[in-house]
Amino acid sequence: MSITDELREEARGFGRYVYTAPQADCLTAIANRIDAEHEAKVSYWQGASYKDGYENGYDDGFASAGDWTEHGWVRLPVDADGVPIHIGDVMEWCDSGDTLTVEGIGKDIVFYIENEGAEWTAARNKRHHEPTVEDVLREFAERYLDYEGVPSAGRRGIGEALMDEYAARLRLAGDAE
Repeated sequence: MSITDELREEARGFGRYVYTAPQADCLTAIANRIDAEHEAKVSYWQGASYKDGYENGYDDGFASAGDWTEHGWVRLPVDADGVPIHIGDVMEWCDSGDTLTVEGIGKDIVFYIENEGAEWTAARNKRHHEPTVEDVLREFAERYLDYEGVPSAGRRGIGEALMDEYAARLRLAGDAE
């Protein structure tokens, strides 16, 4: 039961007190106003674009965009296309196409793991990576070998040429449909 429903129930006299009709009407009106204001805020932010929320703050009546950090909010870094970057996203460098998995974020930067160490790079020259057939095959092979208990040292037999061959075969199967 919501808080406003409890207030309405109390106004109907089911709580510890019995109210007169004007008092009950007043409490019900307060509950209705609370629900209406909440619904208006939720509807606004569900319909707002990322840019609206980013530039105007997350709640006009509570904090402006400049106050976000006081309330534990941070602006997400954005990629070369202006799309927000989240932890766990797979990004690629615009120039080389090499990929990284985002392990952390900072002001306009992303953190990733390379050679067992943490690295960071600017977010503005990366794009979100759309999975390729090779990526799906590589993930399948890794998960299967994990399931079979094959140690990472024994995985060297899964070569790029084999991935390329089967990726090409899967693409041909998709073209037949």
